[in-house]
Amino acid sequence: MGMKWLSRIRRRVALALRLADLHVRSRRMKYKLGLLGRRQLALTQEIAWLETRRRNPMTPATTGRPVHDARTGPIWIHAPWRAGSTYVWNKFRSCPQYLAFYEPFHEALETVTQAAVASATATSWPSGHPPLDAPYYHEFEPLLAPGGGVRGFEHALPYTYYFVNDEPLPQQQAYLNSLVAHAHAAGRRAVFGFCRSTGRVAWFRRHMPGVHIALTRDGLGLWRSAYGRSQTLGDLYFVTRPLIILLTSRRDPWIADYLATLDLDPVPRLSDAGAAQREAERLAIRDPDLAMRAFAAVFALGTALSQRHADIVMPIEALSTEVGRRSLTASLAGRFDVALDWSDCTVPVCTARAGEESFLDYWHAALRHAEACIPDPHGPAHKPERRNPMPAHPVPGPICSPANPPRLISLKHAPKGGQALSEGG
Repeated sequence: MGMKWLSRIRRRVALALRLADLHVRSRRMKYKLGLLGRRQLALTQEIAWLETRRRNPMTPATTGRPVHDARTGPIWIHAPWRAGSTYVWNKFRSCPQYLAFYEPFHEALETVTQAAVASATATSWPSGHPPLDAPYYHEFEPLLAPGGGVRGFEHALPYTYYFVNDEPLPQQQAYLNSLVAHAHAAGRRAVFGFCRSTGRVAWFRRHMPGVHIALTRDGLGLWRSAYGRSQTLGDLYFVTRPLIILLTSRRDPWIADYLATLDLDPVPRLSDAGAAQREAERLAIRDPDLAMRAFAAVFALGTALSQRHADIVMPIEALSTEVGRRSLTASLAGRFDVALDWSDCTVPVCTARAGEESFLDYWHAALRHAEACIPDPHGPAHKPERRNPMPAHPVPGPICSPANPPRLISLKHAPKGGQALSEGG
């Protein structure tokens, strides 16, 4: 009897092992099929791209000067952190017509190496980003200097110039033009996904021709994503970025006035990046209210600037609705070579919870001051356009609108239908 019982156990164990082995094999097969599907899609897009180039050949770049026109000029995506910029950038990156650069102002590019490029992926940290076919900085690899760092990148790019709109900044312009020229020399159209450009969109509009897209997200969604990471993961990175900007940035006079109005200009200035990081973390822990006010002020001004100067305003929440996707498709018609599929975008519209009233007060106050202080891009230089302050809850504008909307877009009243999705930075 004992031998029969033991034999039965052995048979069951052997069966369980075979089932486990089949499960592992099926998962591997599923992964390989998915990989083959992506490769087939990429090959199909490559064939379509080559056919487009055959019919409409691009003039080869013979100099380091980039070529700008309606069909080949660069595409600039301006967004705050945690607004879905990685998702939108990756849509362009998946098309062979484009050479899409990820966060060209990221501080890591000052020292990045080939090994660091290879290791920086969507799964190497709890990013919440969509799956990527290549590491974030893959497009920068040919531009790396022998000792590390992207050629032309300078220390001031990430934060020192964040609020500089009224100076020429030739080093910044030369760096960006070198990236555009690199893409054009490869016969591709440059696309840039920024998280550090909204405070200087006026400079971009003046010095960098192309199509400018303002990717926006409601302030409460930005704050909830950044603050939530600090609470659940102990990740202070996104909460401290506005403080680092205040600690290290130069400012146009009208931006200094805006910050002074919000009682944020007295924050001490630091030039050392390491010291600024330590001070920002200390302030965020010691004075959470200051961190919240800085977050609202920096991103509200960036939202106002990007909406004022962009060709297209793209609220990320609206892309989770069929109405928003149709509106965006109409806005982008004729600007790009391909129609991008946004059907998997499902970023939720945030509604206030208990305890978030303080942030909303700071956010709406900052929006009102930003709307009042930003210079009119069509008026005399350096003269702010004074207008009536915005209401605390502004009337929503079009879902995907052209430049210079009459009011800043509020997403609190955007169409419903979005489901929670991974929140990209």
